[in-house]
Amino acid sequence: MIKTIKLVILIIISLSVYFIYQNTKNTNIKILNLGDKLSQGFNSSGVKGYGFINYYQEYLYASTRKVDVNNEYSKKYLTINELLLQIKEKPRLKRELAESDIIFLTIGYNDLVYKINLEETTNRKNINILFTQTIKEYNKLIKEIRKYYKEEIICVGYYKPNNKDYNLDLGIKRLNFFLETQKEITYINTYKLLADKKKYFSNPNSYYPNELGYKKIFQEIIKQTKKTWKVKKNLIY
Repeated sequence: MIKTIKLVILIIISLSVYFIYQNTKNTNIKILNLGDKLSQGFNSSGVKGYGFINYYQEYLYASTRKVDVNNEYSKKYLTINELLLQIKEKPRLKRELAESDIIFLTIGYNDLVYKINLEETTNRKNINILFTQTIKEYNKLIKEIRKYYKEEIICVGYYKPNNKDYNLDLGIKRLNFFLETQKEITYINTYKLLADKKKYFSNPNSYYPNELGYKKIFQEIIKQTKKTWKVKKNLIY
């Protein structure tokens, strides 16, 4: 009788361990990566390299989690309004937003460059109008994303441009300040983080950092998300 009871207990324990393993094994973390060249990991040589998303994916893999990263909506020259339009018009993207566990959002730089280049004069009033317009568009984008996605939005900000463009630098600061004050997102401030140009930018003529720079961004992402993340859907830090 005792042997039978022990055998039953052993079977129950074995089955419990098996089902827990199967449940964890089959649970995928879905990451949706939205944005521009920075989100794609373009490096100082101008080619797609190992970006902060790759480091983040590697980090989750190390915790024995299966990770699906969707880079379909991460494009070189993507603008805020282009992404906003895609969300409004593509049912598939709406569905992917709703099914995602984590969203990375890195966008706005292309908008600033394009609008500043369109401005024929350096009239301060006109430049400020362009900056305000970009911020309003970004706000609309966040609100649209929130219609379908309720979890954490990790938003990577921008850093000082290498070309010493005063207007672009001012626009980046204005955009970063807006992002920093938003309660709807977890903001990653890269402006001070990558201030050491010699260390994090192998090519002084390139806007994009080297792998060490992307690793630094990743480390800041982990630091910031640990402050806010909840134990949910096996996302345990």
